[in-house]
Amino acid sequence: MIERIMISGSGGDGAVFLGKLLSWAAMAAQRGFYTTGLPSYGPEIRGGTSRTEVIISDVPIGSPVLTQMESLIVYNDMSLDRFETGVAPGGLIVFNADVVTRVPNGSDVTVLPVHCSAEAAALNSPRSMNVVSLGAWAAHKAHVLDRAALVEGLRHLAKHPKAFEVNCRALDRGIAIARELNVREPALAR
Repeated sequence: MIERIMISGSGGDGAVFLGKLLSWAAMAAQRGFYTTGLPSYGPEIRGGTSRTEVIISDVPIGSPVLTQMESLIVYNDMSLDRFETGVAPGGLIVFNADVVTRVPNGSDVTVLPVHCSAEAAALNSPRSMNVVSLGAWAAHKAHVLDRAALVEGLRHLAKHPKAFEVNCRALDRGIAIARELNVREPALAR
């Protein structure tokens, strides 16, 4: 099993945090996973382009650099334009439908348009937008990392209990949204 994940957006969107979270969750899963996380961001940090490449595998990882990925999580148009062609057939694209202005191309990938910003705002935690998107990813990738492993990753990275609690609610909301999309729009979220 190998899962290559690209998370990309503007600085401050939480792509780097999500990369750390996925790597910690892979270790917390206690399934013998190997993991790498390679963050990349411009000098502007907040507002500039930011991305993290994560690999989770049950065999040693030769290189942390992605040329193709099974999953893409994007928070803006520029990131979608740049990385969507790298998603392997049968892959998954989760995007923030509050910001991204077009639906990704490709009939051979699963596409999840999630209103991450609106959902995070409804939880009174706009900064948890990235964790909402992670929940949507997790609903389709539970065979890679289940909710329990992701919660352990959140627990490890939370700076205080309230942040942990809010992020767990955001994760659960993302999972619920993805399940709702599968029922309402099965052709889009297959």
